Amino acid sequence: MRFLPILLGFGALVSARCGTHQPSDELRSRHKSYQEREARAGFKPASRDVFQTTIQTYIHVIQTDTSMTNSTSLHAQILKQIDVLNEDYAPTGFSFNLVNVSYTRNNAWTSIEDGTPIEWEVKSSLRRGGYTDLNLYVGTIGGSILGYATFPKNDATLQEFKLDGVVIDTLSLPGGTAPYDLGITAVHEIGHWLNLFHTFQPGNDDINAELPGCLGSGDYIHDTPAEAFPNFGCPKRVDTCTGVNETSNPTSEPGPDPIHNFMDYSDDKCLNQFTPGQVLRMQNSWVDERVSYAPAMVGRRARPGLKW
Repeated sequence: MRFLPILLGFGALVSARCGTHQPSDELRSRHKSYQEREARAGFKPASRDVFQTTIQTYIHVIQTDTSMTNSTSLHAQILKQIDVLNEDYAPTGFSFNLVNVSYTRNNAWTSIEDGTPIEWEVKSSLRRGGYTDLNLYVGTIGGSILGYATFPKNDATLQEFKLDGVVIDTLSLPGGTAPYDLGITAVHEIGHWLNLFHTFQPGNDDINAELPGCLGSGDYIHDTPAEAFPNFGCPKRVDTCTGVNETSNPTSEPGPDPIHNFMDYSDDKCLNQFTPGQVLRMQNSWVDERVSYAPAMVGRRARPGLKW
């Protein structure tokens, strides 16, 4: 499922900045196992001295005749985006090395929307590297979606491997369009690529509830307090899960909404942190899902009408 739009229990219709899919039951089961294992280990992420991983990064810029921008200024934005990633992920032990920036001009690739033939054509044509390498696609997505990503899966099929990566809209690059102009969309989406859910993640059966994010297991991370729904703007303090909704939540510590967390929807200037629990999840998932990737031998047929 894509969060566009979300109909909240209060009757407010909001559009989303992220188009990453609602996690499957299988992925939720994996995260439940992670949480149980991390609880036994005391929820302590490895220090930067112990966990240091450089992610080789390939950036693919897709343009059309109507979306062409000044190449010099765009390249400067790309370089700034890498700086933002390295700054914001520094406490996690992850860093990003820019291997290459490719520029593709194709008038048929007008909008890289998730689940469309264009997405498949773009990714299957441009993807580089292995499962531990980040492919970041920059172009026009359309609607109010600024980005989306794939979750890691250590038994991904060949088709899932080819679709692996992060897509962001050009407008979300540093120097883009306010209030999402500081490059935080890429930080958020790479969080998904490293196996983080939204902090307000509702259960698959709770999406239409009045306070969907207060129910169930949320993001399966103990130190991100439950959050009823995404926050927008830059509120000073919000606590949408209180009382029994908070005390009965089996997986989250009580507290106000994590409005400054990179996995919420607040404005770029408001987002500045991952929790230790999120860092631990990314570190564990990196080893278990990406480093340990073993291509599955099932489901390797391409989508109807598509060629490998």
